[in-house]
Amino acid sequence: MDITSRELDFLNFYRASELHGGLILGQVARRARGSELVLDLTRHSAEEVVHAQLWTETIIAVGGQVRPVRETYQARYARFVGTPIALVEVLALTQVFERRVYRHFTEHLHRPATHSIVRVTLARMLEEEKGHLRWVKRWLDEQARARGSVVADALARYTEADALVYAEMTDELGWREAA
Repeated sequence: MDITSRELDFLNFYRASELHGGLILGQVARRARGSELVLDLTRHSAEEVVHAQLWTETIIAVGGQVRPVRETYQARYARFVGTPIALVEVLALTQVFERRVYRHFTEHLHRPATHSIVRVTLARMLEEEKGHLRWVKRWLDEQARARGSVVADALARYTEADALVYAEMTDELGWREAA
């Protein structure tokens, strides 16, 4: 089965975004306090970097070329909402982003023209994203109990930004036509 140049564009975008996210979470882990939080952030960071590696391996396995991607998903978020600084903001944005990734990867997995090797990678990613969603939600729920509406406000702000970013990308990258 051949892979289209459009799908290779998606895979390179996924690879770059996973790496960018892993590096961001690694920096957050360096500054975090609390053993469990540091462990969760470090594990999440490492898994995102491994995801970038898996996308790189997948691109090569289907005969594609790894290409630099200037504007990752995270860079697009920053245009809409700035760079989150507080830990609660970083993890609220992470939760919103991980939910988007889960939905998008599920949709990509079920596209009839998705390359079989890409399907295997997507299935693995989806399993691992569940763990990311669980631990971040647990942490945010704890923060919401302690800090009131701060978490809900951040989630609402980032969910709104996510809808705008995804709509822009859907149009720009042709995700709608690829379905």
